[in-house]
Amino acid sequence: MMVTVAVHNLKDQFSWYLAKVKTGERVLITQHNQPIAELIQPQTNVFRNEAQAPQFLYDMAAEGRAVLAERFESMAKVTDIPGDIDVDVIALLNETRADRF
Repeated sequence: MMVTVAVHNLKDQFSWYLAKVKTGERVLITQHNQPIAELIQPQTNVFRNEAQAPQFLYDMAAEGRAVLAERFESMAKVTDIPGDIDVDVIALLNETRADRF
């Protein structure tokens, strides 16, 4: 069963709606009568190893619960940087991230 609630009402009665989710109900959150999110119980033991992850993602996309990336190859695998650039990428990243820690 699904319960629908507007954002402004959800704020006022959040604990009540969480109790509904705990019992297995889905809570559809709307804003201006348009669905914007859904609260559901988390799934446990979705897959046991990384090899099962891709099929899980395809299944979620088929159910409309996920959107697959348009680019399937990781940018981390790119080793051929175009142009004549002499940069220590690790040093540059460390310098950029220094203020975060």
